[in-house]
Amino acid sequence: MDGTFLFGPRLAFCCFSCRANLLGDQELLLEIEVLAMGEGMASIRKFKFQLLLVSVMMAVSLLLVAKPSYALSYGYLAYPQGNVGLVQPEIGISLELSEGITPESYQFYLNNKAVSAHYDPVSVKFTYTPPADLAPGDYNAQLVLNYSGYQPVSISWKFTVAMDAVKQTTTVTKEQEEGLRAINDYRTKLGLSTIKWSDTLATAAQKHAQYLALNKIDPIRTSVSLHDEDPALPGYIGKTLRERVQFIGYARSSSEDVAYTESSLVEAIDSLFDAPYHRSPFLVPTLIEIGLYKEGNYDVVEFGFAENASPELIVSPGPNDVYVPIAFDGHETPDPIRMHKDASYPVGYPIMAALYGSDIKSVRAEQATLKDEKGATIPLLTNDAGNDDHLDNEVILLPSSPLAPDTTYKVDISLKATMENGDEKTFTKAWSFHTEPLKGIGVRKLHQNAIEYKLLMGNMGMNRSHTVSIGLNGNTYTLDQISYPLTQTPSLIDGSSYLYIRDLAAALGATVSWDDAAKAAIYVKKGTTIKFFTTRDAYSVNGVEHLTTTPAKLVNEQTMMPVRLLSEALGANVTFDDTTKTVHIAY
Repeated sequence: MDGTFLFGPRLAFCCFSCRANLLGDQELLLEIEVLAMGEGMASIRKFKFQLLLVSVMMAVSLLLVAKPSYALSYGYLAYPQGNVGLVQPEIGISLELSEGITPESYQFYLNNKAVSAHYDPVSVKFTYTPPADLAPGDYNAQLVLNYSGYQPVSISWKFTVAMDAVKQTTTVTKEQEEGLRAINDYRTKLGLSTIKWSDTLATAAQKHAQYLALNKIDPIRTSVSLHDEDPALPGYIGKTLRERVQFIGYARSSSEDVAYTESSLVEAIDSLFDAPYHRSPFLVPTLIEIGLYKEGNYDVVEFGFAENASPELIVSPGPNDVYVPIAFDGHETPDPIRMHKDASYPVGYPIMAALYGSDIKSVRAEQATLKDEKGATIPLLTNDAGNDDHLDNEVILLPSSPLAPDTTYKVDISLKATMENGDEKTFTKAWSFHTEPLKGIGVRKLHQNAIEYKLLMGNMGMNRSHTVSIGLNGNTYTLDQISYPLTQTPSLIDGSSYLYIRDLAAALGATVSWDDAAKAAIYVKKGTTIKFFTTRDAYSVNGVEHLTTTPAKLVNEQTMMPVRLLSEALGANVTFDDTTKTVHIAY
């Protein structure tokens, strides 16, 4: 018996909560917990055994076993064990065989009765799911393996079906389908394998979400963790994540995200991804399945992982991402900038680099730089295993202030990984990404079509253009084919079409302020400052004035700008479709 095997990914966090004000004025609470079997999952262990080669088998009716002349090493994971909360749990064994041979035959027993189990030679897994509900009580499972020329091997284990065991959920709602697709959208743009739905994890998510909602757990006004359950309260299935996944009969490494918010399930997932500590499970290469459930204001995401392979470096935002948010407002617990005394929110969008592999002990950043498209170095706040007690494998880079919209940035990082055997290895990565011109357009583009988003990253690179279309007879505009409402409807003045400057600034990735003394709107983008005067026929670019026959105007105390001035002052390619009364702006 050997319980030292690491089964599943060695993740860089245990349990923490965060509060993120990422959905307008709504208060959002997110919590995450990770369970890795290699760190001692109760009652579910991986064992080691040997098959012994037999040189003498049988004489008449007497079985003679010679001394073993050869042995093969095996590892196995048998499940479920302990109390089980499903009436039809999957019962099985995952094997690891050093020589990769196939059994000549096998027999599977439940309470000494032979049952028909399924053998998958690819995953080397034997599974049996009862066709009918199991009655509450104790059960003994047994697998007998027969390999040609070797002694038979018998593996047995016990479990108990709890009195309050339930059926596994098998229906998937539209909301859950959208949640799974949203997580796969993030995986797709990062170049990671997509994941599948797990009925078992969905059952765990459902039961925990229902417990939280039934008992009205308030993580904002109390210190109660969204991951804990109280055995004295109704709906209890296990105090910790470890106990709950065991109760449901899940046999892989797992982690859990919980969001407390009035938003939709997909919006909660988006918020989880933006928060650096909570983004980690999305990035693990060996993430293979999830279960999701929303009950009231409680959103539960359960992640399931396969075993780690060789070390793999994952970065987020990914290479050539074209619509990256510019800022992070914080409100996460633990606070990502708690060790940086002079830092304050908002900061730039968190950049992450993570090394995943079963033989990696910890990771530190040896060097990290962030430069804008002009080559200017952006100050960074760096979190790693050296200064952040919630990190082992991940490095978080936080720009000290928000990034500029519609701008290309280049990251260069060198990581020093300490391996389990004490060796050190260096991993380097240089890549670029581009920020979104308008807040929120990136996630909308991603969820609109993740494959097209990935193609944009691959084909357009960083030097991409944007297209804005504004209908003069409508109340919306589109930016890169995403629709947004107009704050002010366009106006027709003296035969010329006028547009509200704040709508234009949002569409063009710029900021606008008002100079009351000069009676001018100030437009700023990428170091260029333009003043649009409303009391005289002029505008200025970086302090240099220019005359115009179509100046900006104040209409009901709002600065409106004619279409002609767009091309003249901004240098944008502006066309007008008279048939549809639509202004098209390319920049």
